[in-house]
Amino acid sequence: MVDKNKIPCVVGSTGLVGSHLIENLSKIYPKVHSITRKKVVYNSPKIENIVIDFDNIQNEKILSSSNDLYIALGTTRKKAGSDRDFIKVDYDYCIALAKNAFESGVKRISIISSVGSNPDSSLLYPRTKGLIERDLKKIPFEHISIMKPGLILGNRQESRFIEKVAKYFFSLLSPFLFGGFQKYKSIHASAISKAMIHQVSKGKNGFNCLEFSQLLESSKK
Repeated sequence: MVDKNKIPCVVGSTGLVGSHLIENLSKIYPKVHSITRKKVVYNSPKIENIVIDFDNIQNEKILSSSNDLYIALGTTRKKAGSDRDFIKVDYDYCIALAKNAFESGVKRISIISSVGSNPDSSLLYPRTKGLIERDLKKIPFEHISIMKPGLILGNRQESRFIEKVAKYFFSLLSPFLFGGFQKYKSIHASAISKAMIHQVSKGKNGFNCLEFSQLLESSKK
């Protein structure tokens, strides 16, 4: 049973997975909070937009024990402009949000990471995602679920040429990915959002990592 007294909060709500989270959560809960850097206008009266200063998250008073937190925040190295700015969005903001949430009484949280994440990787993207997972594990939430998808499918607001090429390549490769390689299969953003909602509302306590097969299974529940 979903606790409809909870108010789910989505950070990164204008992104690919975040937009699906907002849409799907608003079908279930009477109120949903969209936490953004800039004002966003929604047609649904169920969705309340809260604008915060992401460079001052530790001092923001936006969360309470009545909230669940969904973090779908992320960027690319190209869009960020530098390694440091990429890390600021994909690591610093996410960890600051999680700490703020825990200190505010939030008990259940879900965040998007990536397949292949590794804190010891020499590559920026998997290393940053691995560091997020490592450091989130140190925060004693009742429930943390880490989504670790491969390529995420869906219509983005901005066009990414390399991503389009990757989608075509993986569509050809996907039928041959099985066994230990199944985790690299592409998955739609809507399925990830549904998996996150299921995990936060009904998932087991503790630290939970979900790759392709677990994501697909959770999304169907």
